[in-house]
Amino acid sequence: MNVLVTNDDGITAYNLLALAKAVSQCANTRVVAPQCEQSGVGHGFSYYRSLHYAPVENFPCEAFWVDGTPADCIKFGLKHIYKDMHFDLIVSGVNNGDNAGVASFYSGTVGAAREAALWGLPAIAVSLQKQSDDALDYAVKWVQKILKEKSFIGMPKQTLWNFNVPPCSPENPCKGVRVATTSTNMFVDYYVEAEESKDYLGNKTTYLVNEDSRYNSQLSAQSSKLKAYDLRGHKAENAREGTDDWWLEQGYASLSPQSVDLTDEQEYKRLKELL
Repeated sequence: MNVLVTNDDGITAYNLLALAKAVSQCANTRVVAPQCEQSGVGHGFSYYRSLHYAPVENFPCEAFWVDGTPADCIKFGLKHIYKDMHFDLIVSGVNNGDNAGVASFYSGTVGAAREAALWGLPAIAVSLQKQSDDALDYAVKWVQKILKEKSFIGMPKQTLWNFNVPPCSPENPCKGVRVATTSTNMFVDYYVEAEESKDYLGNKTTYLVNEDSRYNSQLSAQSSKLKAYDLRGHKAENAREGTDDWWLEQGYASLSPQSVDLTDEQEYKRLKELL
């Protein structure tokens, strides 16, 4: 059994190493992961820019980093690095932070699993609502259980599983796993003025508006430093019963099946009648 592992926290992430070790005990494992942090990039991939990759040492299995997104890692891994190898399962994670509900739209972790599903391969995204050794241990042991029992066999084409683990501790262990629908509760978002400006990689940076700027010449006649703003927020409360966000609130891990078929059947039928 061949398994391809990736993540969105980058090739050096502690959780990726833990997952690779766990999967390697059950299957022939390969890793293709982003060179650096790629959280929140969703299903974005590289089209106009070139990709580069290199092998990684001191991994429990063969591993490569790619200077792209999680979706890039899957696409490039399947169609170039391992183009002559068949994978039985793709596992993305273990993410530091939950990807339940609407977070799955923004998640690079889920984006990688969705890319695999598009190619007709069974895929699982694995995330922790809050980082802890107990939660990580629960997550990787659950993945091992899925591999040993081969529960993923029979997963419909172009379908993925989105698995999220609640906060865990010896005093408050996870209560178990519940199959869930995907919550549509939106975030409560707002922006605050940042103490310092950072780019998408988290590196300190400065943005200027000046008269020589190709894009901003009409905005300012003199050089000036632009204010920076950071996103803040949280998920709305009172998730609908039976959804992944709701089960996590109850102390259970949630397992949500998602399809890449974006068609709204009800609206499709209405439009057919209307038009």
